[in-house]
Amino acid sequence: MKINKSIIYYILFSFLVLGFFLYARFPSKVVENYLLSTIAERYPGTFLSLGSVGLSLPPGLKMKNILFGFKDNPEADIRLDSFKVRPRLLGYLAGHSSFAVGAVAYGGVMTGRIDFPRLRPEKNPNSAEIRIENLTLEKCDYLKETMGRQLSGKLSGVLSYHGASQLDFGIQNGSYQLLESLLGFNRLDFSKLEGRITLKDNLLKVNKLQLKGDKINLSLKGDVVLNPDFKSSAVNLSGTMEVATLNNKKLSMFITGTIGNVQTRYQ
Repeated sequence: MKINKSIIYYILFSFLVLGFFLYARFPSKVVENYLLSTIAERYPGTFLSLGSVGLSLPPGLKMKNILFGFKDNPEADIRLDSFKVRPRLLGYLAGHSSFAVGAVAYGGVMTGRIDFPRLRPEKNPNSAEIRIENLTLEKCDYLKETMGRQLSGKLSGVLSYHGASQLDFGIQNGSYQLLESLLGFNRLDFSKLEGRITLKDNLLKVNKLQLKGDKINLSLKGDVVLNPDFKSSAVNLSGTMEVATLNNKKLSMFITGTIGNVQTRYQ
């Protein structure tokens, strides 16, 4: 028993020493350069910068002060305070590669998993699920530049992928800037905005979009055919609207045109 215990203690000590030197001598600059060159090669129209790269506990990779964007529109960037990724043992035991991910950005957090069909993640993911909590939307330059208007509020929800992408979300205490006046409103202030949207290929399907506020309530559904130039994406939405100043009379509402040039009519 003494010999067996000694062997166990020696093995544990060896792992501790190995772990210490691995973390202490981790080639962070080499890994950073590899990540940057890989992104530049696979996605030449993008740019990426990293403040630092290192190991995290449980064993994984942690990056800080991340900036990602597109060269043709550098102002529409995405900034993360930190991002962690680590392998999920259960996924590998099931015969495919799986990673747990987590990020801190825009005052909120994102956590979830990404699964690939094989042990080596050479192809696109076959499933993923990311939970979003309390992201401050007005801090996101990418969202403002892409939509061409300001959207504010705290975003929470679940983004999932199983052959098609789906986002179930809720935004609390925010506002949506209008490019043209809507019954005297230049923006829509709301206490809650809830929705479910799905994306497959270039078709964005709005299954549910409900806005609730003191002055106006909206309920919409329909499709958006996405264009590489997002502001040129074709819109076809319909639903109902109630306005407090009209004694909450229910109006039918139709939104057509493009994201950058919306046309609205009522009945």
